Amino acid sequence: MTSSARSFSPQAHDPLLSSSSSSSSSLSSAAMGLPESADDDLRPVSTIRSYSAINNPLADETQGLVPSDESPLLSPTFTASDGPIVLPKSRLGRLLNLLRGPRPPRLSTVSLLYPPIQLFPLKLGRSVRQRTRVSAIVFYLCSWFLIFVFLSRKSRFSPIVSSGENIELLECNNNPLWMTQNYHACGLDAENCDPFSNMTISFRCPSSCAGASKYSMSAVGTQNVIYKPYVIGNEDGYRADSFICAAAVHAGVISQLNGGCGKVIFSGPRDEFLSTYQNGVQTIEFDSYFPASYVFDRSVVSENCLDLRWAITGVNISLSAIFAYFVYSPATFFWGMFLMGFWTIVLASDPPPTNKLPNPGAEVISIAFERLLPTVFIGYVILNVAVRPQMNNIRAQMTKAVLWVGAFWVGALNNYTFDELPLDRFVAEDIKNLPGGIAAITFVLLAIFLGACGQTYTIWKNNKFFPYLAAYSIVFTTLIVMAFVPEETLRIHHYILGLLILPATAFQTTVSVLWQGLAVGMFLNGATRWGYDSILQTEYQLNRGGPRDSDLAHFTTNSTNFDGDLVAWDYPYKSRDGVNYTGFSLLINDVERYRGPNMNISLMEFYNYTNLEYQGYNYNWYFRLGMYSDDGDWSDYTRAATALANNGSWVDPEAGPS
Repeated sequence: MTSSARSFSPQAHDPLLSSSSSSSSSLSSAAMGLPESADDDLRPVSTIRSYSAINNPLADETQGLVPSDESPLLSPTFTASDGPIVLPKSRLGRLLNLLRGPRPPRLSTVSLLYPPIQLFPLKLGRSVRQRTRVSAIVFYLCSWFLIFVFLSRKSRFSPIVSSGENIELLECNNNPLWMTQNYHACGLDAENCDPFSNMTISFRCPSSCAGASKYSMSAVGTQNVIYKPYVIGNEDGYRADSFICAAAVHAGVISQLNGGCGKVIFSGPRDEFLSTYQNGVQTIEFDSYFPASYVFDRSVVSENCLDLRWAITGVNISLSAIFAYFVYSPATFFWGMFLMGFWTIVLASDPPPTNKLPNPGAEVISIAFERLLPTVFIGYVILNVAVRPQMNNIRAQMTKAVLWVGAFWVGALNNYTFDELPLDRFVAEDIKNLPGGIAAITFVLLAIFLGACGQTYTIWKNNKFFPYLAAYSIVFTTLIVMAFVPEETLRIHHYILGLLILPATAFQTTVSVLWQGLAVGMFLNGATRWGYDSILQTEYQLNRGGPRDSDLAHFTTNSTNFDGDLVAWDYPYKSRDGVNYTGFSLLINDVERYRGPNMNISLMEFYNYTNLEYQGYNYNWYFRLGMYSDDGDWSDYTRAATALANNGSWVDPEAGPS
């Protein structure tokens, strides 16, 4: 041996191929990760095997429980005949040689904890005929499908029988009567949202509505509410713009677990909405007058109102784990999980929003098939790029059933599993507005970074560092360029994040199994629930009804010149957005009370005009000011100025929009 060249064989350098004697003719059971008592037909028959055979205990037998044309992934076999390896002399050469990875590659394996349990499906598959295996899988999948269809029909498509009439199918963050998306939507004096009393709505709500929030900043008096349940008041009376389903959970009318049906009665104005906490919902307080409120009619009796999404999801998780344990053909395993996950999301765990459409049940099926074809095509790519390399000839069936399937459902149900994290979208404005958002994104990025480091080491061990470096360099360079496109915001959606992770999981390691299941689930949830939104989005697309950083009007009335009657205002000191505003919109207690070119209002005239039962300063009044143009453009509203009830004084608004 010299310092510049060396010939070697795998027997001399790899512990898996070494033996206590040069005349050994087979690998030991311990080196293969099999117990000493393992059946002889599960052991390799010769040491003269390629490295791919190390992960293939049944290399010479039929693979999978279904017929498969999949061949083992081939990895190079290094022997003395491959010629000498020349060690470079320069530092750069030695560095590149180090980064290239070990030669021969240190091919990874999934840990075999409790080998008898892990290997049982492999032995069982070899003990029965192929026709029996195929029949068993077909029967299992058909039974699974029929159970799923029965529960989905019962949950979503059965006719509702209720003592209420004209059942409205609501989403958790929905109010069919009071338009809450922007402040002027109900019109002057909320005329587009009347009647304010003597009206009822019978409704059906899905499960898990306790956290129904607004995802854009909304004003309730002086409070700017975001990312908290939008329920104002309590059982004595909820403000009319409160989300009905979240209020129904608070009142105990429906279940957080299974949803349900109910009936609201709009009961006219109230002048006090107290905050209480019950049934997992903390409501918002409002201490002034509002023209409409509602209570729940508890006499309604309904059938077929329960949302069975948790029963459906629980059944599918259990059946998928059994399926994953006994099926070891990569394609059969992947497509079974992928398609069942798709339909579970569509019909149970996180269906696309269709409740405002004429026939919600038919519409959700239509949307599902619209998204199914591109999703299946991408699934085929995922199978061949990531899943097949990892799952081909894998022996750790229990590890797959627990880690891959468990992580898959964590990703597919991320609207629940990640719900406790204060994260909404990977958008800077959202992260800043969410309490704890910066800490949460730091935690997520740290987890991704640590996972990336671990997968990088696996890639290096498998002698694939440079191909992966080239591919990911192209991807991240493209993302960086996109981030600087003018007037566009780079947004990494769920499905994009999953696709970015997946190629790095194409290895047989325990951690890779976990990451791959999570990434497939995240991709499936994002693509199925939301579709394929653009990776570049405009400010208009990202805005969900919140402030747009427009010009702001300002009150000329202040704490030193308020006379108890006249409230005055003016245009901005300096225009920034270039819109030619021609009029003002004044909100009093979150209802538009004036729209026009005038620059003041008399409160006494306002009281007389609205025929308020309580006139004067019996409670606080909250004023917010916006502008509009003849072209239909609207500015943001100011934050609330307050006329105090106890002494008739004026409190200036805080700076900024609401």
